[in-house]
Amino acid sequence: MSIRIRTKKKEEAKRTIVLYSPDIDLCLSLRMLFQEQYNIVTTTEPEIMMMMVKSFKPELVIVDAPPTERMRFRFAQMRKEDPHVRIMIFYASFFDNPRLHDFIRQSVDAAFSKPIDLTEVTKQINEFTMNPH
Repeated sequence: MSIRIRTKKKEEAKRTIVLYSPDIDLCLSLRMLFQEQYNIVTTTEPEIMMMMVKSFKPELVIVDAPPTERMRFRFAQMRKEDPHVRIMIFYASFFDNPRLHDFIRQSVDAAFSKPIDLTEVTKQINEFTMNPH
């Protein structure tokens, strides 16, 4: 019985991260990479991501998607739901648009252009989850 209690407490201590990517392979890879440290919930559907944010109250949301106006709206909804949630985005770096850079600065806490540097992403994830707002 004491083993179950310890396991449950260990699970409760894990920080939650919601990960959205249309790329199922990326979802599975990052989930496998971080599953020991974090409670990772993944989806390939943006609408499901929004439901997960409401349900799981994550410390961090990672979004692998182009920074569109629709995504900006979703980020605003997330912040309305929880002003303390951190948002990280992975995006294709072939955009050279000043509006894109403004969008990123105003809408997210961290941005990584693809291909992502996994070491830097890991450091940022750890910083966000260890030092919540």
